[in-house]
Amino acid sequence: MVKAHELYEVDYAAGTVKPKNKRCSRCGRMMAKHIKPSQRWACGFCGYTEFIRS
Repeated sequence: MVKAHELYEVDYAAGTVKPKNKRCSRCGRMMAKHIKPSQRWACGFCGYTEFIRS
C-alpha cells in the first residue's frame, strides 16, 4: 500500500502541492504506474493503459 506522502510533491517555499502520477487522458483521474510484467501507466477507473517504451 502506498502512503499518501509518497504520492505528492510539496513545495513549502511556494506553498504548492502537486501529484507525482499522471492524469488519465480519458477520464481525468490519477493513473497508477506498473513495473511488472510490462512497464505501463494504467487507469483503474476507465481501464485506459499507456505502455512505456524503453
